Amino acid sequence: MELKARVEVLQHSQRNLLGEDLAPLSTTELDQLESQVGKTLRQIRSRKTQVLLDEMCDLKRKEQMLQDANMTLKRKLGEIQVEATPDPQQQQQQMWQGDRGVPPHTPPQPEHFFQALECYPSLQPVFRGTDVNQPPPAWMA
Repeated sequence: MELKARVEVLQHSQRNLLGEDLAPLSTTELDQLESQVGKTLRQIRSRKTQVLLDEMCDLKRKEQMLQDANMTLKRKLGEIQVEATPDPQQQQQQMWQGDRGVPPHTPPQPEHFFQALECYPSLQPVFRGTDVNQPPPAWMA
């Protein structure tokens, strides 16, 4: 019987904490309930603050790790770019060696550098056929 009474008291307390069945409570009981709720609320807020601080510390640690990784990648990229871009003197030596001592030729021109002959019809070669049976012109003789 004692256990059953204890369960009823706990259920009544729970309802009071939830804001239910407050009408029969005296001023003293309401003050105690308010104090208990205030203490519980402070504990909840304290725990929430601690969780947020822990999360912020984790995020700052992750941010620092990402910044370190980013700096490492930037450094590696810079090294790769330096290795991929030979200095002009080394490039000149490679060109001379590749051509066996012959200086490099004129660099290739873009496709639009030369214009097609059809743009200047007056420059088209003219072929005037001659009859094979005719004697050659005087200037050729």
